[in-house]
Amino acid sequence: MTVSLRCIIDTNICIKLFVADLLTSKVNQLFTHLDDPSVEFFVPDLFYIECANVLWKYVRANLYTAEQVKADLSDLKALRFQVISTKYLISNAVQIGLDYGITAYL
Repeated sequence: MTVSLRCIIDTNICIKLFVADLLTSKVNQLFTHLDDPSVEFFVPDLFYIECANVLWKYVRANLYTAEQVKADLSDLKALRFQVISTKYLISNAVQIGLDYGITAYL
């Protein structure tokens, strides 16, 4: 099978599925490809705990309920993501950061 698209998704992108943002529509558009077997979505190994932490912060700020977090985490775990160790991403992350003047942090 030919891979038509490969993406590394970070917490800042995926959280927009659950917490409305100006870019939520773009994230929804990207994730329409989740069921396409020729598309691969990767997440860094700390992705899930980072998402949980962002949602926890919304609860602490009284912007979200614990019940919403539980439901969202269940939905998050059901997404077709492949977990990849950050040790395989660091060289490319640094190069992208240097090329675009952004952080190397995924």
